[in-house]
Amino acid sequence: MLRKNKCLAILVSILLVCFLAFVGGCQKQAQKPAPKPLKSVKMAREVSKYKTEPNITLFRKATGEKQNLKLEEYLKGVVAAEIGPKYPPEALKAQAIVARTMTLALLEYENGTRQKHNTDASDDHTEFQAYDEKKITPAISKAVNATRGQVLTYNGKFVYALFHSLSKDKTASISEGFPKLKNKASAYIVPVKTNGMKYAPAKYKSWTVKVPRWEVKNIMGAKAGPLDDIRISKRGPSGRALTISAGKTSMPAAMLREKIGFDRLYSTVLSSVKAEGNNIVFKGSGWGHGCGMEQWGAYTMAKEGKKAKQIVGQYFPGTRLTTLYK
Repeated sequence: MLRKNKCLAILVSILLVCFLAFVGGCQKQAQKPAPKPLKSVKMAREVSKYKTEPNITLFRKATGEKQNLKLEEYLKGVVAAEIGPKYPPEALKAQAIVARTMTLALLEYENGTRQKHNTDASDDHTEFQAYDEKKITPAISKAVNATRGQVLTYNGKFVYALFHSLSKDKTASISEGFPKLKNKASAYIVPVKTNGMKYAPAKYKSWTVKVPRWEVKNIMGAKAGPLDDIRISKRGPSGRALTISAGKTSMPAAMLREKIGFDRLYSTVLSSVKAEGNNIVFKGSGWGHGCGMEQWGAYTMAKEGKKAKQIVGQYFPGTRLTTLYK
């Protein structure tokens, strides 16, 4: 009987050890799940061909001259003109990645400014990207150098890495800001939460813009009538004005903004559009088309300790950071 009890005790001990080992193994696996390997994506030919830093030609609007530049040197002037040195280092790096990606996307998919100026790019921000080599600082040079060759890709192709200054609380879908690109960038230019309002200048947080009634009438055409009933007739996924209507006609809000002038009508984040006397009064907030990276949002994220990779990942979901050359 004693021998039988001893054998039983040994058997129970063995089973208990096995059970504890099994539970411990499960807990260990639960605490540290194996990371899923990233699927390998083959880069498109127009991406993989950039094995070394390219040169680009730049049209200088003020003089009409054509300038030859190394891409990385050109990008320093773009970051300087588009965002400036007062942003935190990680926001500057994010801007460098975005500007590099956008430059190559425009060259490969939109032919740059070759038809207009017979150059790759222009320093006119309405034609390509802003550029000002006189504003380059050591901080900007450091940010560009730190991200050398880095671009964003989606399914192996260059991303349309659009950027703007300020949104209200969400960025825009591609159809809201650039309807012509909706079939090219709709997968990753989508509304995402942003908080650029935290640090942005007060004048862009809320504004009122008055445009002469005759000017808007000329833009919208005779079918718009006297514009007494001008209104926002449709809004997009982020809440931006998508369509402006008057009389018997309608037009995309983004197109109306373009015709009025990007530097006059700051954005399509409009709370109201009304006729008042001899003017059409636009009330809204933000600055820019709203697509892609919000620069003041990048500022906020950098201040909160986020890295450049996290910043671009927030504004271009589903894309990859790829290094073309060292």
